Amino acid sequence: MVAILLLVAVLFVLIVFMANPVRPRLLAGQSPRDHEAEAEIEEHDIDEMIEARNELRRRLGKPEIGDDLVAELQRRPRRPL
Repeated sequence: MVAILLLVAVLFVLIVFMANPVRPRLLAGQSPRDHEAEAEIEEHDIDEMIEARNELRRRLGKPEIGDDLVAELQRRPRRPL
């Protein structure tokens, strides 16, 4: 009887231990976030937003956003380096 209770207790402890996986420890100065992946997602989102704006501008007959920037840069006087 004692052996069965001991076996149940050991199984219970093993189940509890395995149910909560150990989180990796972070060293000082490390972040749990992946900044490179976030930057890539942000860049993709910006490209999608610009493309959506350009689609709307095309429907309205206006130049695309990139075209406006090129024209503005060409109008500005160049500064000597």
